[in-house]
Amino acid sequence: MNGHAARRNTRIASLRELLPAAVDRRRALIDSGVTEAFRVFSGDVDGLPGVFVDVLGPGAVMIVHEGVAPAAFDAEREAAGALEALSGPSVGLSVRAVYHKPFARDRSRMGGALPSCVTEAAPCAGEALPEFVLVREHAWTLEVRHYDGLSTGLFLDQRENRRWVARWCELFARKHGTPARVLNTFAYTCGFSVAAAKTGAITTSVDVSGRYLDWGKRNFAHNAIDAADHRSGKRDTFEFIASARRRGRVFDFVVLAPPSFAAGNKKKGVRAWSSVDDYARLVGEAATLLSAGGVILASTNTRELCRPGRLEREIVKGLGRVPRGLKLPEVPADFAGEKERFAARAFAVM
Repeated sequence: MNGHAARRNTRIASLRELLPAAVDRRRALIDSGVTEAFRVFSGDVDGLPGVFVDVLGPGAVMIVHEGVAPAAFDAEREAAGALEALSGPSVGLSVRAVYHKPFARDRSRMGGALPSCVTEAAPCAGEALPEFVLVREHAWTLEVRHYDGLSTGLFLDQRENRRWVARWCELFARKHGTPARVLNTFAYTCGFSVAAAKTGAITTSVDVSGRYLDWGKRNFAHNAIDAADHRSGKRDTFEFIASARRRGRVFDFVVLAPPSFAAGNKKKGVRAWSSVDDYARLVGEAATLLSAGGVILASTNTRELCRPGRLEREIVKGLGRVPRGLKLPEVPADFAGEKERFAARAFAVM
């Protein structure tokens, strides 16, 4: 049998077969009760390249990357198998639906159109879920949407960093007798802002998307936090920083968690963004808004910046000096096999 024939005849294990072991590897996290949202299957780490499964309360999202997942991957059959594996009595979860999110290798070919499976209430397997559900994470509750396009509203890999920011804010208030002033850039649905605000911190959330900032305001409401006590700005981050600097605004903590890239929009005054090209400048600009001894949390999932030492070099380049590093939590247990895909550093700028 030649190599091509051997590959054609190689049987690919199904999610139904692989998920029980993947769940067992995350059993301590699941049983801890600290979160209702976690990654339960991590691609090649758990035996199926290009396929990821996130549990978000009563629903799971099956993420399939084109060109990485096996060519013979049958989404409907695998979703049905995943639902069976995740809803069994021995698993201890309450998953009632599995949604499918296919990620094209080149999204520009999609022309802005999304496949119907990521926008329809009917799941790939199981029963239709409400438009949004609330999931608990540590001391806060966040709104997630299983079929709201390609995103769900929550970056699970940042779970422990959100908790770390909340604890930092608590310690700051205890030490200084005043609430921490927190700037959350590229805020998305404001998860970091909510975590900080739950401790009494005063937050400012900045994002170019008004839709996501509105989502963030709902997240404040879900946690009985009055959004009127906090600021949000639908602006380009660099423009916001320049404006805040002119007005003399100062922050004790700045969160930098940008996407890898984002297209610009001249009509809306939004410049294109590239983490590889722009991260150092972002760090340098953000540092100009810090109070004495202020802290920056810099995070990325850009492959090139996740290489050993690369994010640190961008930080030093942006600041013009080596800052005092602070210890962050380990990558969450459900992402333990994906450590090379994420990078985060916290540092004080003296």
